[in-house]
Parts: sequence; C-alpha cells; structure tokens
Amino acid sequence: MNDPVLLFFIAMAAFLSYKLFSVLGTKGGHEPNDAERLRTGLSGNSENTASEEEAPLDSNKTDKPLPDWAEVIVKDYPEFNDSQFLDGAKSAYEMIVQSFARGDLEKIREYVDPAVMKTFEVAVEGRKSAGQTMDVTFVGIDKVEVVDTRRVSEHIEITVDFRSDQIRLVRDGDGNVIEGDPNRIDLVRDRWTFTRPLGSRDPNWMLAATGGADA
Repeated sequence: MNDPVLLFFIAMAAFLSYKLFSVLGTKGGHEPNDAERLRTGLSGNSENTASEEEAPLDSNKTDKPLPDWAEVIVKDYPEFNDSQFLDGAKSAYEMIVQSFARGDLEKIREYVDPAVMKTFEVAVEGRKSAGQTMDVTFVGIDKVEVVDTRRVSEHIEITVDFRSDQIRLVRDGDGNVIEGDPNRIDLVRDRWTFTRPLGSRDPNWMLAATGGADA
C-alpha cells in the first residue's frame, strides 16, 4: 500500500467508476465485433471483394450522387465511398466500445489516436485497480450520421454521431452490479471524430476524439 501509483488509482477508483461511461458517450432515456472486421471497415482495403458489406471503405460508387458532406473529402480522396465509410464507422464504433469495456485495448491501438488511447488506458487501469469489470451489450445502432467534415491543416476530419441502444454495467470484484441495470436498455449518444492525413498512402481512418452527442 506504499506504492504511490497504486494509491493514486485506488483514490481515483470511485471517480472513475462514475466516469467510465462518459468516456465513450452520454445516456439518454430509454455484427462485426472482431479485429478483422474493424480493419476492413476502417482501411478501405481494395483487395476485399467478398461482398458489398465487406467492401473497401473508400471504393467510390457512381450510381448515386455524393452527399454534401462527402464533397469535401473527394477533392483529396477521389476514391472515397460515403456508404462504405459509414458502414466502417459503425463497425469501428462497436469494436472500440466493446474493447474498452473488456479492457482489451491492444487490438484497437492502431486505429486510435495516442491521446485518446491514453484516456482509455487510464480509465481501464483505474477500473482494474478497483477490482471492477465493465460489460457492454449492443442491442442495436439506431443512427450513424456525419455531422461535419473539414480539411484541417494537413488532414481531413469526419465527425460522426452515433445513437445506439446498449445495456451497460459496472460490477465490483464479487460480480455485483454497482452501476447500470441488466434489465434496462439505455439510449446512448456519442460523437466521434475520425481523421486521415492528406497525401497518406495508408487508407486507415483513425479515431481522434470521442464525446457525447447532443440529444
């Protein structure tokens, strides 16, 4: 008990147990989930031709007009496909939320900005030090909507609102629920920003910011 790092995390445990959910979103009223699926969604790997659902995120289609938000992006990435980006963002959202809940961050590290990853790591470490575990069950995702796109300095940013139904629980070391309700489905609103450097040959989009979306 004389280790100052351990004492710090124990002191923060009560605060973190309250803030765990807010790292990844805000609650209102009321599937791809593996690393390979996440890579498919965020990388735009043009070698994947298995199905439309698994198609590359940036393989451009010509059978429908682009939405206004995508016009900013195709100026720098002519191959960009708006529908596949949204499918990839949905897969990434589920994967990252569930990996955070399990404390399994390594599989998502390459898709998350280091500053955001550090926030995840601090929360996960505090949870472990307090002997707590977190469970997230997705009931469904109601909305995935781009709310902003912009060219900032040397990169492109896409900000996406997610609205999903989740069952989210925090348990103590004995398995008792100390936050959430296993019989309640919460409406969760998140706003995430994805970024990609201009001129990069790496087609991956990286999670650069997380927060709660407006109701």
